[in-house]
Amino acid sequence: MSRLILAVAGHVDHGKTALVKALTGTDTDTLAEEKRRGLTIEPGYAVLPLPGGGTADLVDVPGHEKFIRNMLAGAAGADGVLLAVAADEGIMPQTREHLALCDLLGMERGMVAITKADLADENRLAQVKADCAALTAGTFLAGAPILTVSARTGLGLDALRAAIAALPPRRRRTGLPFRLEVDRLFPLRGRGTVAAGTVSAGQVSTGDVLALYPGPGSVRVRELQCHGADAEILEAGSRAALLLTGDAGAIRKGATLAAPGSMCLTDRVDVQLTLLADSPFSVKHGARLHLHHGAAALLCRCVFFDRAELLPGQTCFAQLRLDAPMAARAGDRFVVRFFSPVTTVGGGLLLDLSPRHRKKDPGLADRLSALASPDPLRRMAAALEGRAFPQSLEELAMAAGLSQTEGQTVLRRLEQAGKALPLGAFWLSAAAMEALERRAAALLDSWHAARPLDPGMAEQALCTRLLPDHSGLSEALSAELEKLGTLRRRDGMVFRPGFRPRYTPELAKIRDRLEVLYRRAGLEAPEDAAVEDAFGPDASACRQVMAAMTRQGILVPLGAGRRIHRCPLSRARALLLELFQDAPTLTLARFRDRAGVGRKYALLLLEHWDQEGLTRRAGNYRVLRRDNL
Repeated sequence: MSRLILAVAGHVDHGKTALVKALTGTDTDTLAEEKRRGLTIEPGYAVLPLPGGGTADLVDVPGHEKFIRNMLAGAAGADGVLLAVAADEGIMPQTREHLALCDLLGMERGMVAITKADLADENRLAQVKADCAALTAGTFLAGAPILTVSARTGLGLDALRAAIAALPPRRRRTGLPFRLEVDRLFPLRGRGTVAAGTVSAGQVSTGDVLALYPGPGSVRVRELQCHGADAEILEAGSRAALLLTGDAGAIRKGATLAAPGSMCLTDRVDVQLTLLADSPFSVKHGARLHLHHGAAALLCRCVFFDRAELLPGQTCFAQLRLDAPMAARAGDRFVVRFFSPVTTVGGGLLLDLSPRHRKKDPGLADRLSALASPDPLRRMAAALEGRAFPQSLEELAMAAGLSQTEGQTVLRRLEQAGKALPLGAFWLSAAAMEALERRAAALLDSWHAARPLDPGMAEQALCTRLLPDHSGLSEALSAELEKLGTLRRRDGMVFRPGFRPRYTPELAKIRDRLEVLYRRAGLEAPEDAAVEDAFGPDASACRQVMAAMTRQGILVPLGAGRRIHRCPLSRARALLLELFQDAPTLTLARFRDRAGVGRKYALLLLEHWDQEGLTRRAGNYRVLRRDNL
């Protein structure tokens, strides 16, 4: 398994391919057109055995300015750079551009190889070495080894191998979900499609199902290889070739293979953008740019939040609005090139992949600064504060550029600091929870004011109003609001602390009218709709009072949308029991005649007692259920 991936970069015809071949024995120019033209067009790959054990992957990237896109695709997964500078020509335009690109891609290690040393004398070599030291000063290659080599004579190759072996290994994010940007692709007739690239995060095994981004589709890993050797599992830092089945025919170079659900598909993203100090152009608000991300290249429009123009050497926050969806993760690096003429002008970090803020949001700069911070606590806090609704651990970890294990640890630390709150399997910021508290209090206060007789609002209804897209969190949310003292719960209802149902003077008048109405109706229970109609414009208030009187047991519901006052109902029940003392069975007709009501009302009463469990129908008779008497 590879320990280090180095991009071999530099100006066209500065001996990169010859140097790789001299080091590894592999000719990375495999295309017929590359042979014919004598230059590298597609990235080439070779394995370098290192002294003391281990290997390094060398990625021979194109040096011609017309193939910068291919250069970026090959260098995107590299840990560092082997910058080639020909002794006879010295530093050239693509030398500078490739160094800048590697810096923008976040590389932190590498060295300079002065190639074709056999074509220069000592004075020339000393001058080129001094020029290289000046070029790399202030960059990630400042103080890095500058070695003199010759692919033709073998001069300095052993020293170069030793210097590569001495490079510190890169810390790999194996805890992140699997990810690979496809930079090579070819079919195997009858077997599937082979996609190759660098495993930039996580690990992959044979049999895994992977999502294709930007999609749609999914593939299954049939076989794995690393440098032609079969493997069962490959981790971050490996050059991998995956034999895929499924929707493999939909894969294109520049696509991403990743664990399902682990990438964000977006067409706009907030970024931290830096222009190169020697950029030939500034970037104006709304400018069209070429965006390079991983192995993909897209067009975008750049929108600034606080300025009309970004000058060379400056850094600011901006939003890139893409012409097509891009799959990414927060913290990814990107490069931008001027629209026309096409030349590299800068790059930076992807910060927020789902921006939902206003352009003039006063807290935007602080939040984006936190997302750009190396401190995972600040990034996670900013990810939480950017949303007013609950977010899953997976969503938050992705937004903060962390693995789920790292995300869980950071969230617990934020919880202890009072800045994060778990809600079921989701999380909220303390500020978002305070906003929910205020909304819940306002909703309940409004509910009580409009319905002073109701015992409260349905718990599920309140939570649906507060979190319409998270119905499964109703219990957790209402429990948290109760713990905070915002509400109380009883029998599926929620209400404000201290609230008691009460009759206002207006509702008390309606209650008294209903009391008289239902007592007069006796056993001939009126329909609810007829009673409400009788109150005209006060029908809604009448409905509230009827419901309250029913909860209090003053009115008793019967079938067919009717209610009866408890006093005549009690007298009718006494009559029923008296009739059963005379005979063990009772007919509808006999009860009707003794009660002095029509058949319809007599039937409603008998069916009510059947449902209550006092009587039971047996054919055309009722019998008394003495077990429930």
